[in-house]
Amino acid sequence: MKCLLVIPLWSETRSITPASGRPHLDLMLHCLGYSEIIIRELEADAPFDPEGVEETFDLILIQSDCCPASSRLRRSVLSNLGLSLGLDGQGSDRLRVVGARPLHDAAGVPSGFIIRRRGRIIAFFEKPLWGLRMELLHAIRTLLLEEENFRRPRFDTCWLVESYGQGLDLPMSDCGEDVIQYQIRCLPDGDCAILMSSLVGEELRNRLRSRFGHRIYALSPRPLEEICGQMLQELQLSVAVAESCTAGLVSSRLSAVPGSSSYLMAGFTTYSNQAKMKHLDVPEVLLDRCGAVSPEVALSMARNALRISNTQLAVSVTGVAGPDGGRQEKPVGTVCLAAVSQKGGCLEYKAGFTGSRDRIRWQSSQTALHLLRRLALDYR
Repeated sequence: MKCLLVIPLWSETRSITPASGRPHLDLMLHCLGYSEIIIRELEADAPFDPEGVEETFDLILIQSDCCPASSRLRRSVLSNLGLSLGLDGQGSDRLRVVGARPLHDAAGVPSGFIIRRRGRIIAFFEKPLWGLRMELLHAIRTLLLEEENFRRPRFDTCWLVESYGQGLDLPMSDCGEDVIQYQIRCLPDGDCAILMSSLVGEELRNRLRSRFGHRIYALSPRPLEEICGQMLQELQLSVAVAESCTAGLVSSRLSAVPGSSSYLMAGFTTYSNQAKMKHLDVPEVLLDRCGAVSPEVALSMARNALRISNTQLAVSVTGVAGPDGGRQEKPVGTVCLAAVSQKGGCLEYKAGFTGSRDRIRWQSSQTALHLLRRLALDYR
């Protein structure tokens, strides 16, 4: 089945919010049976007619630019679908779309709607789609199950596995007949998704659990920052972040989670050697002898961020994101990370990421979050 995702052009919401949400939304839709997802961008507040979309699309998701309810896009969608607005129940002054199922945000406010029309599903969102994703998935699943000829998707289960851009090695000979019941997908953040059929036997699932252990960090598509945020809140842990090549990306991802002020205490963006020495007390002799991109400097950054901020955990990142600045001994994509805890825990990782500057920075931030996640497990 095919899905059309309509998003506003040059809008903050084009990334689905958060920035890491887009690939996970794709995985969610894939688990519902939508194996092909096409993007179509609209000019800000341009009209759109869902009925004019090719019949090959079984699902149409329309993300508005979050303007007031009187937006031209919203009016055109309602008009072309033959829908109207009415009061949301007796004694209420809140409007709802008559004839469609509302989609509610976390506060219970109707922030979109979903409808089946001429054999396909159409959903419209007045707020960022990501915040309504769980209700959307439930609504789509309900509508699909109501179809007489509904066929269960081939892959309806998704596990996320940390892999640091290395992919996963699953020998086919270990999987027997179950080999046709799973698929591995590499994600932009460097991790991998194992898509499985519900028909996969427990023997293979146990083999995968044994093989990857704590590397399996989610049994459904979720951004890592949400998982880390939930862990840090539950365990009441505080975090400090020291960054160089990611320039605040790790802190940004942690702070994108509601309630992050309870665990994110400080973020140091120390891009230059002078900043590392001034704000993180990294010894000049260490920078001269080992270089800014080295395990020794990464560990010094993490330990001093922990001490200065007086947190339970700290993580650091320093590397060469490119496209320039690489050398033979430290090519573009060389990234050194370290994470430490007040308990004395210490994790280090030296990566050789590939791809564009943005991809290297994103994979670096993903690895930093994984190091935090692993150290947090020591507090359970």
